[in-house]
Amino acid sequence: MKSRVTIRSSCAYTMIMINKSNKTFITGLIMSLLFFVLFQAVLVFTAVASCSNDNEIEMQGHCRLYPPKAKTLVLSINAANGFINWERVNTLVDSGNWEVQELILENFGSVMKEKSLTDALESSYHIMKDTLERLQPDILLASSKGVGVIAYLASKELWIKRPVILFSPIPNPIDGLVDGSSYELEWSDTIDVMRHHNLGPIMVAAGSSTDEEMFISEALREPSACGEMHTDTGTFEKCKDWRHVVVPGDHHWKNLHKNEAVISKLIDYIVLWIEKGKGDD
Repeated sequence: MKSRVTIRSSCAYTMIMINKSNKTFITGLIMSLLFFVLFQAVLVFTAVASCSNDNEIEMQGHCRLYPPKAKTLVLSINAANGFINWERVNTLVDSGNWEVQELILENFGSVMKEKSLTDALESSYHIMKDTLERLQPDILLASSKGVGVIAYLASKELWIKRPVILFSPIPNPIDGLVDGSSYELEWSDTIDVMRHHNLGPIMVAAGSSTDEEMFISEALREPSACGEMHTDTGTFEKCKDWRHVVVPGDHHWKNLHKNEAVISKLIDYIVLWIEKGKGDD
C-alpha cells in the first residue's frame, strides 16, 4: 500500500511539475509574441512619424527615399531693363516648383545707345551662350526690348522649341533678322522668327495703359502678327501656343513692388501649363 501511494504521489507530483512547466512555457511564448508585436508597432510608428522630409514617402509603413523633384529654372535676361526683385519674387512661389535666376548683360544698354541693338546682341553673344549651356534653364524670360534677345537666340539656335515669358515686349530692328522700316514689320518679323523656331508655350503680359494697348496688345492682334485674339482665353488665331495677359498699369507695371505677387502668379501659370502639356503627350 505504501508503495502504491508513493507511486501515485510521485506520478501526481510529476504531473503537477509538467503542468507548471507547460504554463510557464506558454506564458513566456505569449509574452514574447506580445513584445514582438509591440516592437514592430514602435518601428512602424517611428518610420511614419519620421516621413517629414520632402524627399521621403511612406510606403507599407516605412519611409522610402526618392530623388527630390528638380525646380523649374526660369532665366531672366536683363538687357538694360528695369529692376525686378527676383529674390523676393522667389519667396512668393505658390503652387509651382520653380525659381528665377537673372543674367544681367553688362554694357548692353550703352552699346545699343552708341551703336545698335544688333551690336549689343553680338557683344553679349558669348556670355548668353555660355550661361545657357551652363545653367540649362527651362524657361527664358525677357522684358521690353528683350523680345529681340529671344528672337536673336532662336535665330542662333540657342533657344528653340522652348518656353518663353515676355513682359511688355517691344520689338526693335535687328540686322538681317527684323526689318525696321515699320513697327508692323518689326512685330511680324520678330513673331515669324519665334514661330519658325517653334518657341512655345509663350506668355505675353502687358500693361493696361493706352500705350501698352496700342503698341503691344493691338499690335499682336494684327493679321500680320498673331491675328484675332479670343478674349476669354487670351489665345490667338495664328500663334497657337501663345497666351496674352493684361495687368493693370503702364509699361513699368513689372517693376513695381506691389506687382511682385502678380509676377509670381504668371510664372506659376506657365509652369503648370508646361506640366499639363507634358501630361498630355
